[in-house]
Amino acid sequence: MWRGLLARAAVFWAIRGRLGRLCDLVDQPPVRTVLLSRLEEAVQRYAMRDWDDDVVVRQVAADFARALESVAAWPELDLAARTLLGELRDLVEEACCENPFAAVFAPIESQARQLYGSAWRPARLSLAHTRSHPRRSDVKQDPYALTAMTPWPPDPAAAEIELQIWSDGFGPAAYAAVPMLLTHECVCHVPARQDRAKNDSQFAEGFLDWAAYHFFRIWAGKVDPQFASATRQHAERLKQVLTGQPASSESQARLLGHHAAEDLQTWFEYEHAMTEQESRTQVARLAVELNKADRPLVTKDHFVSLLGLPMPPEVARLLTAWLAGDVPAEELLDVRLEQ
Repeated sequence: MWRGLLARAAVFWAIRGRLGRLCDLVDQPPVRTVLLSRLEEAVQRYAMRDWDDDVVVRQVAADFARALESVAAWPELDLAARTLLGELRDLVEEACCENPFAAVFAPIESQARQLYGSAWRPARLSLAHTRSHPRRSDVKQDPYALTAMTPWPPDPAAAEIELQIWSDGFGPAAYAAVPMLLTHECVCHVPARQDRAKNDSQFAEGFLDWAAYHFFRIWAGKVDPQFASATRQHAERLKQVLTGQPASSESQARLLGHHAAEDLQTWFEYEHAMTEQESRTQVARLAVELNKADRPLVTKDHFVSLLGLPMPPEVARLLTAWLAGDVPAEELLDVRLEQ
């Protein structure tokens, strides 16, 4: 199982600079059928053999390179598609067995560590296999056949982020979504100081998730400029999938938390004459500071539930004092108003 995931991910890592364009290309059924089925055939052919990982990766990459060359010869392809396939073939030949999941995780963990400073809890990445799509979806509608979690409570010495992958649905779009999933875990859960975890928390899964997307847009070009375009594209598509799920407590919490962050951003712009970028930065900064506060999760959820337009006067007063540096963010959590 590991060799199969490694071989697929090694190919995707090698072509990450063109991965977004490949995802768009495989929306064409004939191309998808040939390219992805050829890759899967190569994985099945070599992953079970008693070979070293690097040999398996090289053989899978060689087979996929031949498939790219074959499809590129189709007369019905336009010049742009044929050129792209040629570029992909050249890139695939550079595939190697260095861990392509750790390569994504390390720079994201580094950015999160700088963001949280002394409040950061060291983190490590592990992989697990799931037997089905995490949302029981069809990969044609939801190609993101993986999820991530940070077991609670995290070890004070080193939190473990577990990337859970359904290998049968692990394609280029899923790999392109890995950076956003890891950013969510690093921003929202690894450094969290609270009494418990809760999948339907407006704060942890909504308000903080909004902040994670904010930071990801900033970090993407820094952590890997080659991969940035594809990862930003698929981070947004993943968000649409997650917020568009049938009504559930988890999707509702995500939407409510995002709406609260957007309302707060608007309030900063209107009441404090901030630009869009300035207001987004302040919302994200507040989310991080509240995440550092060692307070019950229900208290943080209550605060998020108070954020809306028009802003309650007491909340507005404290937010203004926080902006001025007169009160710490944690003091905002003491507000108790009837909802």
